[in-house]
Amino acid sequence: MEKIKDERLKLKNLENIRIAFIIQTFGIVAILVFDFVSKGMEEMTGNPLWIVFLITMVAFSYLSMNISIEYEKPRKSPKKSLGIRLT
Repeated sequence: MEKIKDERLKLKNLENIRIAFIIQTFGIVAILVFDFVSKGMEEMTGNPLWIVFLITMVAFSYLSMNISIEYEKPRKSPKKSLGIRLT
């Protein structure tokens, strides 16, 4: 099996992984909500899926902390605009 070299295919693969993660998370949450409604809070937190859900969310939060985009424009030097206004 060859490695993927095309950036579009890599992006599509990451999107597919993200969709699978979302479906998996919704499934786990649905099972936990069902346990909560039918058996109560103690049985829900005793379910092994609760631990999987917590570990998944902690890992997801930790990994998404590294993703950032600068929205602010770089600051311009005030000396230049002051010089333009004085002349």
